[in-house]
Amino acid sequence: MRKGLTSVLSESAARLYEQLIVSGGLSLEDHPDLGTTAECRELIDKGFARERHVGTPKLIPVEPIRAIDNAILVRQRALLDQYQYLLRLRDEMQVLQQTYEASANPSADINELVRIVSEPAEVSALSVELALSAHSDVASLETEHSSRPRKPENARVLPAELVERGVRFRNIYSRAALELDGAGEMLQASIRSGWICRVYPDLPMKMVLVDKRAALVPLGPTGMEGALLVRAPVIVATLSRYFELLWAGAVPVDNESAKIPPEQDQVLRLVMTGMTDGAIARHLGVSERTVRRHVSALQEALNVNNRVTLAVAAVRQGWVD
Repeated sequence: MRKGLTSVLSESAARLYEQLIVSGGLSLEDHPDLGTTAECRELIDKGFARERHVGTPKLIPVEPIRAIDNAILVRQRALLDQYQYLLRLRDEMQVLQQTYEASANPSADINELVRIVSEPAEVSALSVELALSAHSDVASLETEHSSRPRKPENARVLPAELVERGVRFRNIYSRAALELDGAGEMLQASIRSGWICRVYPDLPMKMVLVDKRAALVPLGPTGMEGALLVRAPVIVATLSRYFELLWAGAVPVDNESAKIPPEQDQVLRLVMTGMTDGAIARHLGVSERTVRRHVSALQEALNVNNRVTLAVAAVRQGWVD
């Protein structure tokens, strides 16, 4: 067995791939259990093999130059992400150090720096009040936990005076939040209102952060169980850096700059968040068959065989940020 393959494949999958190369493919009729083995799924998922159902169903190898090139691209992308993470971590350290050195007077009243807000109505009012006081940036996290149903009329409309002031409004949704009924329509209404929206696989909490000077952090899942109003510079700086790290790794969901048809662009961006075909179909209000057709068209256009390499190739092609 070639040692290079085992750096990207398990030993058993590497042996199966070499067997496919030598034989030109294995009949799924002669090997009925082959398609369900872990080795087979690994080869398909990583772009080293594919099932062919024209004529006799077979598991056939993807041309080595393409398969290994895709594996190299995936590894390069992972290394780049790790490097960028380390750079962001260093930047975070520098910001925190500066905040630490210029922190508020230790004798300041602690109630001015951190305050507990327990009434749901006050939490809602304070969230609006903070946003209205923004001078440059409003950043928020949105999870699947909510006290209100997802409806387009519940989308947060941006005040005209803030838009004219040039305040930027950014929101990160958890993937689960977009899979709820009505979430797709509410998301599109938010985007039309002026929000810049992205999706992250999983978020631990809601949050509202204004101008890197104040943050509203919930005490419970929905945010209506109470919240902390935080103005302590060190804590706000930490929450701000946390948001920026999430923002850098989140997937944009608007298609204003799409380089492919809007419906394919929407599917591609949701594929990159890790959503299944079923979840994407529910989110967009289409059939799973339609989603699979779009995914197949995207894979064919980029000359790839699976979702992993589809994401890498789409980034390399400049179809998504």
